[in-house]
Amino acid sequence: MINEIMLQKNSDIIEALSKWRSMTTKNLKELVAGSENAPAFRQRIIRLEQGGILKSQLQKGFNKIVYPSRDLLLRLGIENFNEDNIRHDAVVSMVVSNLIDLKMVTSGKLPHEFKTKSSWRHRVIEPDAIISVEKNKKEIIAAIEVELWRKDRKRVFDKLVEYAKADEYDNVLYFFADKSSFESYKKRLMELLADSDFDHLEEELSQKIIFVFNQSILKNAIGLLSSEVFHHGETKKLGELFE
Repeated sequence: MINEIMLQKNSDIIEALSKWRSMTTKNLKELVAGSENAPAFRQRIIRLEQGGILKSQLQKGFNKIVYPSRDLLLRLGIENFNEDNIRHDAVVSMVVSNLIDLKMVTSGKLPHEFKTKSSWRHRVIEPDAIISVEKNKKEIIAAIEVELWRKDRKRVFDKLVEYAKADEYDNVLYFFADKSSFESYKKRLMELLADSDFDHLEEELSQKIIFVFNQSILKNAIGLLSSEVFHHGETKKLGELFE
């Protein structure tokens, strides 16, 4: 049985994980307890684990990831949660929680927040997240994809084409921590643009697809605005897109 007093004392952590689902301890601390002593925060996490409220995973070369226990998931009414995707989902949470700190980004949502039976019925693609950006007094809806592992050529092609056709997204930002994957996707995109079969999607492929490389997203997603970006055939910094 969950300790009610422990829940109340740690409501900041519980509320954050009810939205973000899984986060690194470093990212979670920055989000809810930036001024708290680091050892004290780690002790809070350990007590929550011992109390059966949180679970965690340690992975080589990666910060400790925490997420709700089965009992807490039931308490929060969360039905769909896949522990197999913990590492990927923690990176998504890290990227999006940092993006919404940017002045132009007005909101960031994960699938459990934007995917409903009524709103999602006719959508082909489910991105890792969606952000809303206000630029030049216009709202831009951008899909977020975090690519931690190399995908086969056809799968990459198919998804790029799907995004080019998807009217519900103005842009899609692909985030990479690995430079070789970043370069591979650039190559796939250029191959599509050179293929006459996709001439009718040339503008959409060029304008909508944005590739972002930043090694730090595996640990703390710092310096996102300095990330290397490939967009519309040019290399630039992410900050140039959010000016």
